[in-house]
Amino acid sequence: MKNKMKILSLIFALMLVFAVTACSPGKPAETRPEIEAPTEALTEAPTEAATEPADPETFVFTDSVGREVELPSNIERIVPSGPLGQQILLSIAGDMLVALTNDVTDGQAYYLGEQYKELPVIGQFFGSQDMNMEELARLAPQVVIDIGEPKGSIAEDMDTITMQTGIPAIFIEADLVNSGDAYRTLGELLGKEEKGAALSEYCDRVYADVTTKMNEIPEEDRLSFAYLMGDNGLNALSEGTYHATIMDMLGNNVVEVESPSQRGSGDEINMEQLIIWDPEYIFFASGSVYSDVETDSAFSTLKAIQAGNYYEVPGLPYSWLGSPPSVNRYIGLQWMAHILYPDVFTEDFEGITQEYYKLFYDFEMSAEEYSEMMINSTLEK
Repeated sequence: MKNKMKILSLIFALMLVFAVTACSPGKPAETRPEIEAPTEALTEAPTEAATEPADPETFVFTDSVGREVELPSNIERIVPSGPLGQQILLSIAGDMLVALTNDVTDGQAYYLGEQYKELPVIGQFFGSQDMNMEELARLAPQVVIDIGEPKGSIAEDMDTITMQTGIPAIFIEADLVNSGDAYRTLGELLGKEEKGAALSEYCDRVYADVTTKMNEIPEEDRLSFAYLMGDNGLNALSEGTYHATIMDMLGNNVVEVESPSQRGSGDEINMEQLIIWDPEYIFFASGSVYSDVETDSAFSTLKAIQAGNYYEVPGLPYSWLGSPPSVNRYIGLQWMAHILYPDVFTEDFEGITQEYYKLFYDFEMSAEEYSEMMINSTLEK
């Protein structure tokens, strides 16, 4: 009987252990948090890193004709589309240029810097229309910049450059009135804010000063003149054209032709017409006929020549009256004003010239260099 009771007790104990084990929650549930803990830690780290601020690689720039163009945030490589833009970009960001539209001559390099003679020349999109698109694409600038007068097709033209090369192209308007705005825009775009501010302040100040003083001169007291160019001195800029903006500001430009050319070479005129106009002053382009007119049988009959009121326009690194009609005109505007109205524009012009060459070309002009440049271009010639 005792043995039977022992066996029953053993069976009961085994059943009790089995029941307790079967009702337990189980080990996997207990260990799951220990397995997932490191997984959660791993997934949190990249989420925190992604929230750290990062500089965007591109931004959207709205150009002067309202085109929205995606550009790199850090621009270091640029190309102009033509000579007008090239001149402006040389003055603010020459170190960023990877190509030129026109070559730099020895005479220009003296003022601009010899390093620019080493840059490849790829031609211009407008004007001669000889821009080498394959070479432009190979050079891979970050942006092509067109600067100047807005043409009717400018938006389509900029899009064409991008379609053919894959390089974004933008247009920034700049003329005698608003080149200050253009420099401010370029300064912000290219990370040259300080230089852009200095150049824009100069353009705004000069334009405002000349405009204010000219407003004080009655129309009847404004002088007549002509700007003559070419091998025979018989190409002229007609009044009312884009390239004659300076002349129209400063007096009576006697040259008036039907359907005038909008090109920098102006219109061809004849001597008979020039004699009829007979301006009080004549300005000759550098390299034209300035040196010969005093002994020329036709030119010598003009009252400007007889009175000695004729001058040669300084031409380096760019003509002061245009060609191209860029920021070179700010020094030309002041020069013509001092020649025509010395009682109104009385500032020291040597100082004005030295300031301009330092600011725009980073060139320290000596008194001797100034005298040599102005030998045919001052009242005391």
